[in-house]
Amino acid sequence: MIRLDLSRLLSSLLVGLMCTVATNIGAQQIAPVAVIRLDPYQDNPDFPTIHASVNGHNGTFAFDSGEGMSMVTPNFAKTIGCTPWGQVTGFRMNGERIDTPRCDGVVFDVAGQHYAVPSAIVFDFMKFFKPDQPRLDGSLGLDLFAGRAVTLELSGRKIVVESPGSLADRVAKGTEVPIRIVRDAQGLALTVDVGVPTPDGLAWMELDSGGGSSIIIGKHIASLFKLDPESKGMQRVSFTLAGKIPVDAPARVMDQMIMDGNLNMPFLKQWDVTLDFATGRAWVTKATAE
Repeated sequence: MIRLDLSRLLSSLLVGLMCTVATNIGAQQIAPVAVIRLDPYQDNPDFPTIHASVNGHNGTFAFDSGEGMSMVTPNFAKTIGCTPWGQVTGFRMNGERIDTPRCDGVVFDVAGQHYAVPSAIVFDFMKFFKPDQPRLDGSLGLDLFAGRAVTLELSGRKIVVESPGSLADRVAKGTEVPIRIVRDAQGLALTVDVGVPTPDGLAWMELDSGGGSSIIIGKHIASLFKLDPESKGMQRVSFTLAGKIPVDAPARVMDQMIMDGNLNMPFLKQWDVTLDFATGRAWVTKATAE
């Protein structure tokens, strides 16, 4: 009788151990590779920043999904031992041309992971800031994640670098939206355009965390969204992505845009966006922390 009770006890313990192991394995399989924290710049939640290091030198960088190429300032380039050379030519969304030198083979260390970019542009973007504002050492873009899968959880102030398991979990829960991967600047830049339905077809709007606090619509398609093309003031825009994702946000019309528009913080604070740069696909879920 005692042997029988011990046998049952050992059997119960074994089953419990197996369940614990299975649970831990399952959790590991859906765990992401890394979670990158985003901190607000000067308490501005619409201006996220990332703490990263290059060659052992720590820096604070803006995060801008619409930037295309990651950037370091001339001072930080000097700090990491880079002598800028050559030229990269890019265009801002209003068509303004920018020619700037670059540093090649820059590796940013963030949240315990290494993220290498073929080239980072060298540009003193602090000239656009007031003199008394805190210095930033550059700005990081989506080129940091080429070939990877990431989820932008900007309402929760983080970027999740997905593993195969965590990506599968995101895909199962999300709604796929049409996107185009844009590789400007001789293929060095990496941005994402999202297909936005209009009565005449899909407009392609850049996913731009640095685009401001209102969605931007190009004047050439403003009327398709029932906006006044001549108005310079704030208006309201409403549309639905992929037949399931409602967007209702403040908007303004911009002249001379070289794209159809920008989906920026009003959209990114409502929706988490998963981007798989290996397959060129994207999924959207309701923001987990609005």
